[in-house]
Amino acid sequence: MIHQFNILIHVVAGTLGLLVGIFVLIAPKATSTHVRWGRYFLYLLSVVVITGFLGWLFFRSDPFLFLLTLLAGYNGYTGWRAVRLKEKRATIIDFTIAILALVLGFSFLVFLYIAEDNWNPNLVYSAVGALGLVTIYDISKYLWLHAYLKKGWIYEHIYKIISPFGALLSAFMGNVLPAYQPYSQMLPNVLCWLLILVMIWRQVLKQNNQKVALKV
Repeated sequence: MIHQFNILIHVVAGTLGLLVGIFVLIAPKATSTHVRWGRYFLYLLSVVVITGFLGWLFFRSDPFLFLLTLLAGYNGYTGWRAVRLKEKRATIIDFTIAILALVLGFSFLVFLYIAEDNWNPNLVYSAVGALGLVTIYDISKYLWLHAYLKKGWIYEHIYKIISPFGALLSAFMGNVLPAYQPYSQMLPNVLCWLLILVMIWRQVLKQNNQKVALKV
């Protein structure tokens, strides 16, 4: 009964998160509407992450569920923090969370090798690799590269918010089309990567146009 209730909350929050996420993506950026609905997306993502972690911890042993939850939760948090901090240096709490997420992800990968459980290497490696890249980036930025990378906060925000949206979409498609796994879970991530690249490129063009306008 508790398991079914947890699944219900997880599915409802995930479905609403996808719908809200789509609205946030198409809504005009840097507006009160974008900010307000972006906050709603993060609230729903938090519910998905919490219920997903509880589901993995107490009811299921799917390693991809744990890693997807960890990756989505970390990116959602740091995507929000990127907007809050902008060009300010991250705090020691942000740094500690990045270290913890990195250690948890790779420790879990080692655990899978030792336990010799059944798991899909394509999905697990992609999730651990994505987590490693983003946490190492954040750790490096905090320790050494803040002065060089601080102006790129908007690009961090784009990546770190679309990434958990991709995780929601990946989980949704994996459950709707289980016969086509792992492709039904991998393809949404590929599409979201393309979306990230397009949105970053549009932001680069926008900033370049603003610089040209200022010079004129």
